Amino acid sequence: MKKITSPHLEVKNDWLSQIVEEPIAPEMPIIDPHHHLWDVGFGRYYVEELLEDIKLSGHNIKATVYIMSSSNTVIYSKDGPAEFSPLAEIEFATKEAKRSDLIINNEVKVNSSIIGSLDLTFGKKLEPVIEKALGISDGRLKGIRMLLASHADPRITSGAVKSDLNLMLHPNFIEGARCLQKAGLSLDFWIYHTQLHEMEKIARALPDLNIILNHIGGPIHLGEYEDKQALTHREWRSAMMRLSRLPNINVKLGGLGMAVNGAKFHLNSMPPHSKDLSEVWKPWIYETINMFGVDKCMYESNFPVDKGSCSYGSLWNAFKLISKDMSDEEKNKLFYENAARIYKIKL
Repeated sequence: MKKITSPHLEVKNDWLSQIVEEPIAPEMPIIDPHHHLWDVGFGRYYVEELLEDIKLSGHNIKATVYIMSSSNTVIYSKDGPAEFSPLAEIEFATKEAKRSDLIINNEVKVNSSIIGSLDLTFGKKLEPVIEKALGISDGRLKGIRMLLASHADPRITSGAVKSDLNLMLHPNFIEGARCLQKAGLSLDFWIYHTQLHEMEKIARALPDLNIILNHIGGPIHLGEYEDKQALTHREWRSAMMRLSRLPNINVKLGGLGMAVNGAKFHLNSMPPHSKDLSEVWKPWIYETINMFGVDKCMYESNFPVDKGSCSYGSLWNAFKLISKDMSDEEKNKLFYENAARIYKIKL
């Protein structure tokens, strides 16, 4: 495959290997509810690479959730009706899950749940698409995430594909989302904090739809928000406070290794230690937990995207440092129980 430039921070394995940490509380069970797999021209990250990161980390990862990626739009089918084209990625994720199950001595249930992609602007036309997707995934498909993160400022970007503005306001979007609800599927949102008001309209219109907000709501630190953290925080907090009052919204705590969310560790000569990560991430994570409550939040790796900023081991150590003063019950919810419940994982 032709080598292309990564849309994410470059993964530098030699740089990451300069710090290898012992895992904190290595026996603590973890479900990683957000990672990607791909081989699309800027570095392979399949089951083997994920399992290697998990093994080197020493953390007790029991299961993972595959999340669709803008990078994998290149494998979408070019044949047949357009609404069926994203099913190619769901098929890919299912095959990777089955390959993982066949690896000798592997006890991690990789892609135990799959969050695929569909274009919700097709509205009710998605009903037969969803039925086929459920069959393709052998029951692993638990939800959908659509490419939505977008901003008018071209400097604000986070993926391989730039989405159109205001897709959540499309007249068919609600009908598409209602099809998910009818099928018992959840809806993941990766959007920027400037789009949270649009998501609020969806959540209020469909109060029985299980919604998962990715990456603590996408506080922007690029473009017009560069070096204006107070502005970002003020806008982000106001929108997140409104969302926290809605019972059908859950939040993933992570994604802070992306440049758009403020990551700068990649600029240093040495990779960050978990203590460095926890100091920078804790204010955002604690505030999110305080707003939404411990029952509606879960830690995520966002690998290999966040691997441009830190190692898998340091990331989970950072989350454990952030949570060190919490009760065992609270820790279990954030690291394991909530993800199992929200993504319907049974181990």
